[in-house]
Amino acid sequence: MGFFIRSLHRQLEQLCNEQSSTHMKPFIVYRGQEYSPEDFEQLLTKKSRLLSFNNFLLASTQKEVAMEYVQDALHKYEDHVSVLFIMTIDPSKVSIPTIPCALIDKCSANPQQHEILFSTRTVFRVGEIKQAVGNNRLWEFQLTLTADDDPELAALTQGMREQIDGIGWNRIAQLMLKVGQFDLAEELHNNLLNK
Repeated sequence: MGFFIRSLHRQLEQLCNEQSSTHMKPFIVYRGQEYSPEDFEQLLTKKSRLLSFNNFLLASTQKEVAMEYVQDALHKYEDHVSVLFIMTIDPSKVSIPTIPCALIDKCSANPQQHEILFSTRTVFRVGEIKQAVGNNRLWEFQLTLTADDDPELAALTQGMREQIDGIGWNRIAQLMLKVGQFDLAEELHNNLLNK
């Protein structure tokens, strides 16, 4: 699995490098996502804070594409909340190795959706949060891709480095403990002890 993720990340970096000279102006993409009431309450606490997605993230340059997903989720999950993320990306403030993202029209199963794929390390700053008029289960979140020089992100990263001492696999095991992945942390520690 790790091989596949690394390979996809590298391909995304390469595609991002190829597109970087033609896409230097700020642009907006949209993503629709549904949340359980509990997860949505957690999300509401992120205003003016950093928000990270722990997977590859797909968004579209067309608002209608994201809204289709939002509307489907509203009908499918009666107790869930749908969120339309409106994401502002300014390529001039982000270096490619930091946050690779690229248009994937040429390799997408749905090229008409004008999708952009973000790598797993993508971090956004949450701006305005507002409820849609006439629907208490639909919200809009304004997100801005963090710049390379974002002081809060730099402080958070440095703090994590200091908290997770060690090198190599030990450092990863410590990180797994911090994020609550106890079984994986135990497995990593056992592997280290057996070496």
